[in-house]
Amino acid sequence: MTAPSRRQTLIQAMQRLGYALLLPVSILPLAALLHRLGQPDALNLPVLVLSGKAIFGQMPLIYAVAIAFGIGHKARGGLALCGAVNFLLLSSALSVLAPGLHADLVCGMLAGIITALVGPWSPSLPKPIRLYLPGPWQGPLLSALVCLLLAVPLSLIWPMLEQGISQIATDLGTPFGAFSYGVLNRLLLPLGLHQLLGNLMTLGASNQLALAAAQPLHQGYGAGLYPIIMFGLPGACFAIWLHRHRLQQLPHGALLLTLALTSACIGITEPIEFLFAFTAPWLFLAHALLTGLSFAICSALEIQLGSYFSAGLLDLSLSYGSGLHAFWIIPLGILFFVAYALLFYHMLGRSPLSLSNQHLIRQEMANIPPADPQMLAIQYLKLLGGMDNLQAISVCLTRLSIRVRNMALVDQSQLLNLGCLSWIELNEHQLVLVLGPNAGLIEGQIRMLAERQSVPLGLKPNQASSSQVGW
Repeated sequence: MTAPSRRQTLIQAMQRLGYALLLPVSILPLAALLHRLGQPDALNLPVLVLSGKAIFGQMPLIYAVAIAFGIGHKARGGLALCGAVNFLLLSSALSVLAPGLHADLVCGMLAGIITALVGPWSPSLPKPIRLYLPGPWQGPLLSALVCLLLAVPLSLIWPMLEQGISQIATDLGTPFGAFSYGVLNRLLLPLGLHQLLGNLMTLGASNQLALAAAQPLHQGYGAGLYPIIMFGLPGACFAIWLHRHRLQQLPHGALLLTLALTSACIGITEPIEFLFAFTAPWLFLAHALLTGLSFAICSALEIQLGSYFSAGLLDLSLSYGSGLHAFWIIPLGILFFVAYALLFYHMLGRSPLSLSNQHLIRQEMANIPPADPQMLAIQYLKLLGGMDNLQAISVCLTRLSIRVRNMALVDQSQLLNLGCLSWIELNEHQLVLVLGPNAGLIEGQIRMLAERQSVPLGLKPNQASSSQVGW
């Protein structure tokens, strides 16, 4: 395998892990909402508090199940169950060998990864070894054995790693460290690797204790995202709106307002950031640097405000009470709204936004997307070349990653008419559609239509074939 092929394989593997981590992360807002609503100053229902804490307390187990399910091959339901069992084995063995460690989250991640990766190796084991393992149980038993054996080196290595991760998290509390983290966090977003960077920081002892106490994660340095997500990106949308007025083009205010409110209220920023990343790299670079600046300012002002999910208004309302100097988020955010609006308006004036490849904003809308999800999925299938042209499909929050047999059959000129916010052609077979909150709904409808027509759809659009060995 050549060096570029190895790099591509590594990136794809890390992307798959990052996508798998989205499921446990997306559960955190529900747990936080239950915990907050049950407090005495809200609904005063202790059962809700206990329910929220129960979810937080089982996050390592949820990590193991989600990762095993997300990056596994066939028999994904069985993989999820094996991931849970292997986590219990690994964490129990580690607690006996090295009591007092804060390693539950890393045990959950390792158990999920081992479960998903060891299974395909079992058929290639030497025949004498396979004779001692019953056929249907080769994968589960082998992965359980690997997890038990891993507990020994992990008990020796993890104390040093935990100390190193905690030290890194402490260093990120300095303005320069926070700036570096903020810039890197945004630059990794187009590759889908920002989730890995964020989850790496949750492995430290402080964040695991925060999870157990139902407190927001990254409380020491996560405040820098709030001014960007709640104010900065809406300011960028305002700048694009002004820019289109200046060019006497249809400003498309409704679409830009929707993107801005989605970012500010819920914290889903991908539709806006993917527009910058794939059509205006200079804007995306400016966005990354401004994000780093926000992190540095919050660190210098000693603003501490964590987030459960994605630093939107929902997170702010849930995390405000446990923060430090959190009231500075609002005036700082207003300054970033003005900074984004002025800087992006000036940059767009010097180098207009190029929309030739994606046609995100057009002067006319030929059709109105169907309101019925099934009809909308059928329309997308027609533009994608029909069911026979699809090989694999997967959803990641606001995006659909699709693998097609023949890209020439895909009618990209009509995607906007169905409500597609943005899209990028990664290679001659893989296409990524940014659909917003409807992405999961459309993916489910397409899969249901495929099942009715007995058409097998794979789950790995970045792989050439969906025929994989599994258990």
